[in-house]
Amino acid sequence: MSWFRRLALSRFLKAHPPGRTQPAAMDLIAAYAPVLLASLLELWRKKGLGHYGRMQLALIDPRHWQPVLDRWIVSPPDAVQRIPIALTPFGALLYYRKLTATDEDVVYVDPVSKATGDLSWNLEDFFNQSLCDAAFCDSLIPSARLATARKECGPLAAGEVYQIDQLLLSMQMLRVDKVDALALHTRLRDAVDAPAPVADAPATIADALPAEQRPVFEGIFQQPQASGDLHGLYLSSYIDWHRMLSLEPDGQYRLLFWKIDHRSHARTDVRAYSGRFEVTQTEMGDRYLTLDIRLRRDSSGSDANDAQLLVMRSGTEMFLLRTDELADMATAMEGSKTLGRSEYYFRKVRLTDAFVQEPSGGRTAPPLADLPHVLQQQVNAEAIIATITHVDEIDPDAEDDGAGTVMCTLDRGQDDGLRMNTPLRSPPGTGRALVGWVWEMDPAACRAGIRYQRGSDGKVEDGPVVGDVLTNRLSTE
Repeated sequence: MSWFRRLALSRFLKAHPPGRTQPAAMDLIAAYAPVLLASLLELWRKKGLGHYGRMQLALIDPRHWQPVLDRWIVSPPDAVQRIPIALTPFGALLYYRKLTATDEDVVYVDPVSKATGDLSWNLEDFFNQSLCDAAFCDSLIPSARLATARKECGPLAAGEVYQIDQLLLSMQMLRVDKVDALALHTRLRDAVDAPAPVADAPATIADALPAEQRPVFEGIFQQPQASGDLHGLYLSSYIDWHRMLSLEPDGQYRLLFWKIDHRSHARTDVRAYSGRFEVTQTEMGDRYLTLDIRLRRDSSGSDANDAQLLVMRSGTEMFLLRTDELADMATAMEGSKTLGRSEYYFRKVRLTDAFVQEPSGGRTAPPLADLPHVLQQQVNAEAIIATITHVDEIDPDAEDDGAGTVMCTLDRGQDDGLRMNTPLRSPPGTGRALVGWVWEMDPAACRAGIRYQRGSDGKVEDGPVVGDVLTNRLSTE
């Protein structure tokens, strides 16, 4: 005979064992005892707040999240109390309502889509039934997207969520970062209310700099320079995010990161680095620039992506290319005839130049002969040919007017040269017109999202099947 009583939410615990959790303080439990179910408070006390299971559902302290929820859901003082209780790994906030003496529900609000809706009409059923159902969990937290996020960024720490670049997602490319959950909600909620401008729109590159950083760069390299002189100022812009790099004749560099809000024009997220740089040259004549970047506690991990740059000169223009993005740049040059995303490169500028928004997809690529030799080799590399070995079941709920994307397994992988977001298409002459992108990495069998279209009769007319051939060579020449 067992003298140990199982927790009321034991089915949830079995399906999603606690990971990095910490038992809730007694004052927190006492504060919410009058308004939350004993079963949830018991879970707080015995297992704790934090992440549960591989799906990384986080039980949260309502005190920290109540102001956030109150900004999303504005209610009169006598309205039903809403209590935030959990957070999905992609930032959806779950909250509990006691509607009447006998009625309750669990509701979500998604800060990205701004969608909201009921998840369950009973809190215990939500934990012990809904969250124990694989199909429900996959609809709440898409498993394929979660697996990709975890593989790309690692598991979440306390207070973090995964953020997906929505602009790139609309172009069928997946980019995931880990961000502070509270900051994400605050920023997305702030975006709902158009802020009043706090600064003028920049007319010149000097105007675009944060005011406190402007004196650092003013007066540098304003004298005429030889067209091939590597020293000078370089700017990289990607939508609202900007980077300024100065290379000084004494071997010192300055690297500035900042953001310009597209409505208020406020300069935010300012980070600055300085140190030594070194220039080396290969036997083929390619010049590399290495920056000694020392990350700090306030650094973003991506700040080190500029540690090694490749010099490129085309006509009178000088560029610095991120070396770890050369493969993506080569793909863009072959497909869209551009340099790829504008964050991949710096261009040489002067502070008096007009501040013009750089195309986020990158400017037109220079002639092949102007490219560094290592990049020419990437552009001229042999095409990758992949065959579809498996096609997942289509999810009709994810379609838009009969069009959608279905995941397919390929017989080629990372070891064969495929990369995350590599664009794929049917080779010319095959009679097929498939288009897709690599979304899940594997050494030998990457998975790609391939577009499909249904006909008027509801049948898939243009979609992938096992045996279809794809290539990363996008041009038809």
